[in-house]
Amino acid sequence: GKIAGRLHYTGYVVDAIKKTDAGVDEVLVSVGGGTVGQPLLQAALDARPLTSLRDHPWRVLAGVNASEAALASLRQRAGAGFIIERARPDFTGRLANCVLSVSQAGYNTVMETLAARARAVMVPFAEGGEAEQTMRTRLLVARGLVEMVEADALSPQSLAAAIERRRARPRPAPGDIDLDGAAASARLLRQWL
Repeated sequence: GKIAGRLHYTGYVVDAIKKTDAGVDEVLVSVGGGTVGQPLLQAALDARPLTSLRDHPWRVLAGVNASEAALASLRQRAGAGFIIERARPDFTGRLANCVLSVSQAGYNTVMETLAARARAVMVPFAEGGEAEQTMRTRLLVARGLVEMVEADALSPQSLAAAIERRRARPRPAPGDIDLDGAAASARLLRQWL
């Protein structure tokens, strides 16, 4: 109660999407830093032939924290049509251009996906009682903005089915989520000073 008058909704904070021509028509698979994303990456490799996107290039970003062994294993398992990398400096531009994104549901990835208006399938990290990513993703599913596969239900088949469902839907409309949090926060700070 003591700070109720100081609480203000600002909207979500996300950097602007960097425009590029790169990544058009790709399926973009990402797991943030890559510390915990191996099950999703493995499922994506096996899901590709089960989808109508099997003839598109699939770019798999294993994350800057992925071990050399994990990266080598992905490269060994991936067949033709896969590009396996750690990370991309043009990630958000590729996200805006991709035919579909498959990712975990960390804050930055979700906000960048929404800002890019990408068709997206999200597999929230839920190990060790973590609930934040699952709660966020369920709210976005309820608004029709993403498709979700629960971590404990992840398989190549469940991922492929979610990819097909999301591909059949249009890109999210601009303005579905308030992503102007940085500017709104700056306006509030100016008012208070």
